[in-house]
Amino acid sequence: MRKKIILSVLTTVAVMSGVLGSAYAAGMIKINVNGTQLQTDTAPKMVNNRVMVPLSSVSKALGASVSWNEKNQTVSIHTTGIPYENVWDENMKDIGPFELARINNTIQVFLAGMDTGIEDLLKKSTFNMDVDRLKQEHFSMGPTMLSTKILDMKTIKKNINGQKPEYLVRVGIQAGGDELRVEYWDLTVLFTPAVDDGKTISTGGKMDYVVTKREVVKSVPVRVQRVFPGFTLEESNEMHPL
Repeated sequence: MRKKIILSVLTTVAVMSGVLGSAYAAGMIKINVNGTQLQTDTAPKMVNNRVMVPLSSVSKALGASVSWNEKNQTVSIHTTGIPYENVWDENMKDIGPFELARINNTIQVFLAGMDTGIEDLLKKSTFNMDVDRLKQEHFSMGPTMLSTKILDMKTIKKNINGQKPEYLVRVGIQAGGDELRVEYWDLTVLFTPAVDDGKTISTGGKMDYVVTKREVVKSVPVRVQRVFPGFTLEESNEMHPL
C-alpha cells in the first residue's frame, strides 16, 4: 500500500527557504515554489504551530525524486540534475556578466571538444595542453556528457597592474553510459595571452579565455539523472516512487 509521507517544517525555516507561502486566518495554506503556487493532493495544515506539507509534492516541485522503502521504513529523497556546490565561497561579482559569459563560452567549447574529440575545439579553448591526450582521455568512450553546469569559481590572479586574470572553475557534468554519474572537474582558466606576429596583436585564433589545466575532482554515481523535464534516466532499485 502506497503511503503518504508528511514532512514537518518550522514555518520560519520554510519561509526563509522560499518553499512555503503564507498561512491565512481562514485556515487555507498555500505553498509557493519559486513564485508559483503548488497544487497538492494532500492539503497543507497547521498542527501545534507547525506547518505540515506533503514531502513528495514539494520535493518533486524542487526537482527531486522521492521514494518509500516499505521494508526499511525509509523515505529517500534524490536530487536530480547537477546539484550546486559552494566550494570556495568567494564573492565573484566584480567579474561582471560579460566576462563571465566569455569564461562560460570557453568552458562549453572545451567540454564539447573533450566529449566529441574534435581537435579544433580543443585548440581554440586551451593553452599549453596536450590536445592529442585530451582527445583520447574522454572521447574513447564516445560522447557521454548529457549536460554541464558551472558550480563555483575562485580567483587565482586578479586583473591588476597588467596581470592577466586567472580563475579556478568547478564544473559538474552529467555523464551517461553504463553507469549514471556526476563528474566534477576543476578547470584553470586564464585570459588568453596575446600573440604578436609583427603586424597585429591577437589571441592567435583562440578564444578570449583558455583552459590551462584540468583536474578530475570526483565522480559520484547517481540513481536519477534529470537532463530536462520529460527526459529522466533512472537506475532500477527496490524503492517505490511516492
